[in-house]
Amino acid sequence: MIKKVIKKLGKSAVVFCCGFALIACEKDDIAEVGKQAPEIATFDLQGNKAELAKWRGKTVLLSFWSETCGVCLAELKELETWHSQAASDVKLIAINVDGEKANTQKTVEKRQINQLVLKDQLKITAERYQVIGTPTSFVIDPNGKILYKFEGLIPKDKLDELFKG
Repeated sequence: MIKKVIKKLGKSAVVFCCGFALIACEKDDIAEVGKQAPEIATFDLQGNKAELAKWRGKTVLLSFWSETCGVCLAELKELETWHSQAASDVKLIAINVDGEKANTQKTVEKRQINQLVLKDQLKITAERYQVIGTPTSFVIDPNGKILYKFEGLIPKDKLDELFKG
């Protein structure tokens, strides 16, 4: 009986359900340049919840990365170097997107990553920020507005502007 109903409804039901799901999603939860940054759903390596509101008043650089991405790991170290050389007030936040099974603490220690590292265990933040691949980075101004989105490495001129600006 159920199969007959599903078959009759067919594509219409699928389209309706998908449309309903899209309407149910809050547009505010999607990161867009020029808009307020959505809240992050992350935890630090000690298991404490992290929220963007904590860094309101500072420029924030969110860097989404993966432990298996060599380019990501190199960029994290490069960002630390730029940050220290410029004595910048930019808050560096590295968000690992490998999920809860990854041993992020081990990678951080092995690679000597010194910036704040957060885990996006359920990948909610990566979804909100529409992260398709890594590295992906966002610059958020002191008022919480997204200024830039970079997919891939951040261009040198933008690093210069951000850290020396």
